[in-house]
Amino acid sequence: MHLRCSLTFLLLFCFILHLPAQTVGVTYTDNNSTPGYTFFSPFSGTRAYLVDDCGYLINRWDRGTRPGLAAYFLENGLMLRTYKVPVQGPFTSASNAGGLELVDWDNNTLWSYEINTDTWLSHHDAVYMPNGNILVLTWELVFTDELIEMGRNPNEIAPEGYMWSERIVELEPVGSSDANIVWEWQIKDHYIQDFDSTKLNYGVVADHPELFDINLPELNSSNSNSTRDWNHFNAIDYHEGLDQILISVRNSDEIWILDHSTTTAEAASHEGGLYGKGGDLLYRWGNGSAYQRAPVDDQVLFGQHGVHWIRPGLEGTGKIMIYNNGNGRPGPDFSTVEILVPPRTPNGGYIINEGEPFGPINADWIYGNAPGQNFYSPYLSNAQRLPNGNTLVNVGSSGLIFEIDENKTKVWEYVIPLNGDTPYTQGQNANNNSNFRAYKFDADFPGLAGKDLTGTTTIELGNSPVNCDLVNQTRAGNRSLTNVQVEVFDKTAFIRQSDNRELSVRVIGLTGQVFLLEKINGPENSVSLSHLPAGFYTLFVADNRGQGFTRKFVLPAGG
Repeated sequence: MHLRCSLTFLLLFCFILHLPAQTVGVTYTDNNSTPGYTFFSPFSGTRAYLVDDCGYLINRWDRGTRPGLAAYFLENGLMLRTYKVPVQGPFTSASNAGGLELVDWDNNTLWSYEINTDTWLSHHDAVYMPNGNILVLTWELVFTDELIEMGRNPNEIAPEGYMWSERIVELEPVGSSDANIVWEWQIKDHYIQDFDSTKLNYGVVADHPELFDINLPELNSSNSNSTRDWNHFNAIDYHEGLDQILISVRNSDEIWILDHSTTTAEAASHEGGLYGKGGDLLYRWGNGSAYQRAPVDDQVLFGQHGVHWIRPGLEGTGKIMIYNNGNGRPGPDFSTVEILVPPRTPNGGYIINEGEPFGPINADWIYGNAPGQNFYSPYLSNAQRLPNGNTLVNVGSSGLIFEIDENKTKVWEYVIPLNGDTPYTQGQNANNNSNFRAYKFDADFPGLAGKDLTGTTTIELGNSPVNCDLVNQTRAGNRSLTNVQVEVFDKTAFIRQSDNRELSVRVIGLTGQVFLLEKINGPENSVSLSHLPAGFYTLFVADNRGQGFTRKFVLPAGG
């Protein structure tokens, strides 16, 4: 018996040695990762995906359009997605959107709406609010005469005769294809300039940190698309308790906070709202030189993305998490994930000392600045705090998603296995798999209630990850199948349980082919796998209430 066991394991070992390297899908996992499901929507494809911790596909949304750029899986079980449309105006950017949609689990479009005219286009990001409205980033053309009147240096206006101004709108969805604009904010109401005393907005920039210098950045700067899109908002978030909006402003290497409690009229002014400042900036951080209160050498953000408030109930609730891309950082470029704690007043406002920039000087928490923490994405990207205190990091440009634990040790890694909508085969090196955002959810996430969370195959082709045992927390009373043990040995599955429940047993191959489907009951059962060819398989065991788990196994060639 021992000889036969040794031979079996030797063959198994040799079989594994000849498998291609794990280059895509799940490339690393250990027991300290957060059990859950990861959602992403690749930049170059037309689909969104939800996978489990072994990379098995749980759901796929086939949309037929590329994201533009954000996609979110919401607590109500819907997907909020921005999408690209044929653009009517002169907006030439990879960050174009034009469309927004709400889509159910089965890929049905429940609502869609387009902001796409000759002079106005949605872009990058949108956020779903607790009241069901949606805050959307949009570009709006502003032309040479108006720019000069507002104080922009005529030599710093794009030769086309217009530039792209930022306008945030709050949409109230109506029916299946319409919306009301119920609130808006425009950056052009909040400028300062020290270039021309005969024009609007003239003043001392350093005396007005609540306003933006209209002459930043210069046209020849290295910032993203700065000849037209000179602000380049790339993220928006909303805090219900504070009634504030958080924005990432890439081209000035800052984050801003705005007061949403204002009326639209107040948002266009410098007074009103809960914080008494109208639509002026309540807070900004990352680059004090943008308002002449710090030297350029003090800059701490470099092309950041994915800024948001950490959600209630998580470690660091209410703090701000930032993916700091690191473009132009002194020395070699590298990315970091940072958590910021702004100095606040008791009523939710922000403290700034006379003549100084907004604090703090440094982030409260940082990952990526120590040996062994190297990663870099020049664009896209985000991070997320998870329910168990771990942190998910999406290195967007390279399609790499990984998780670190509270000790900043990597515990899970996934390489998006797609070129557009075309899957890679295991062993290939992935490219063109960039991803704007990624998010992970545990089985208690409300949006997953009542959903079938059983994966049958990976997105990538070829061999699945080895040594990835997964407890599938199917939502049937929020419990997995208990008091059942499964072992696979010598081409036989041994299934033991503490009672006589009827169980369903399925064995599925890599391509989704069902190789075995039968019912069993009794305390001890053996299921022959002798008819299966060598390869990787998934064994599903479930009771009649849908509670169950999966077991990955490999059958070696021969004996």
